[in-house]
Amino acid sequence: MTRRNPLDGIDPAVASILGDAERKQRIRRLPRDEQRKARRDAARERTTYEVDVTIKKAVEEIAEREGLSPSSVVILFLADGIRRYRSGKVSFYGLKKLSRSPRYEWVLDQNAVDGVLQSGLGETKRSGSNGTL
Repeated sequence: MTRRNPLDGIDPAVASILGDAERKQRIRRLPRDEQRKARRDAARERTTYEVDVTIKKAVEEIAEREGLSPSSVVILFLADGIRRYRSGKVSFYGLKKLSRSPRYEWVLDQNAVDGVLQSGLGETKRSGSNGTL
C-alpha cells in the first residue's frame, strides 16, 4: 500500500510555503556548522543549459588549470559576457539563424559558435533588428 502525500491537491503556492517551512525545520535540526553549509547551498540558484561538448571540455580544462570548480569558471565567463553585451561591445549579429521551434525566434548557428571558440567574438557593435547576415 502506498502512502498518500498530504500535500496532494493543495494550491501550489501553499505547498511551496509548507515545503520551505519543512526545509527550514530540517536545517535547524543539523549541527551548527552543517546548518551554515545547508543555508548557503539552499540560497544557490541552480540552472541548467545545453552546451556543446567542446565548450564543456574547455570549461573543465580551465577549471582544472585554475584550481576552480567548473561552475565558478562559467559564472565568471557569463558575468563578463553579460557586461560586454550590455556595454555594446559584443552582439549576436551574424551568429543567429531562424529557429524551427515555435518557442524561440532565433538559435545560434553551431558553426558560428565554433568560430568564436577558434578566433574570438570580436568587438562587434549591435545593428539590425534580427542580427543575421
